[in-house]
Amino acid sequence: MNEKNSQSAPQHIDLPELHAGSGQGHSILSGNLDVIQNVKVKLSVKIGDAVVSIGELMNMKEEHILKLDAALDSPVDVLLEGNIVARGQLVAVDDNFGVRITELPKVGQP
Repeated sequence: MNEKNSQSAPQHIDLPELHAGSGQGHSILSGNLDVIQNVKVKLSVKIGDAVVSIGELMNMKEEHILKLDAALDSPVDVLLEGNIVARGQLVAVDDNFGVRITELPKVGQP
């Protein structure tokens, strides 16, 4: 048997139509958060913003300093998928930046 003959031809499968949201049954996690404990997520830290023209951007060179709109002692935002999940203070950890968490959202607040 050659390789062409060993592959099956595509078949049409009829699936039942599902309707959104009856809300019956158990939730996906059913209160068991242990199943997601090892899921990796990427956090970002937002320090500040700068507004520049395209001309200024095109003229930037190495060693150029871009001034942000945040003061040195301003809190930084910790974001998960663009949503603020904490605020903190920028710190040095060995040769890296770090964030000391200073504020967490209150329960029931987005």
